[in-house]
Amino acid sequence: MNLLVHAPLSEPPTEALPFRYVLSSCKVDCGMEVLLECEEGTKDLYWDFLKRRGMFDFISDIVNPLEEKGLRLDTKVRNQQRTVVTKYIRIENQVIILDLVREKIL
Repeated sequence: MNLLVHAPLSEPPTEALPFRYVLSSCKVDCGMEVLLECEEGTKDLYWDFLKRRGMFDFISDIVNPLEEKGLRLDTKVRNQQRTVVTKYIRIENQVIILDLVREKIL
């Protein structure tokens, strides 16, 4: 199953280490393919931003929004898809996000 991460969710106030932890847990523990969703003109910007901070390690590819199906990690629900909604990924909510992901993939 794909985990589709809305790219702006990687920006501050999201913290790099909790972001990596959530994505690594989804990829390794849950067997998910992690895809970053962003607009065509921003792919290079997000790749550079994430790569410099070590946040790209568990992301398999960058795709256009709503191009792939799967569980979404986003700031709001789009197109009635299964979504874990959060404003950011930080130390205080990383375990909650992972619990919600696990609930939705079962």
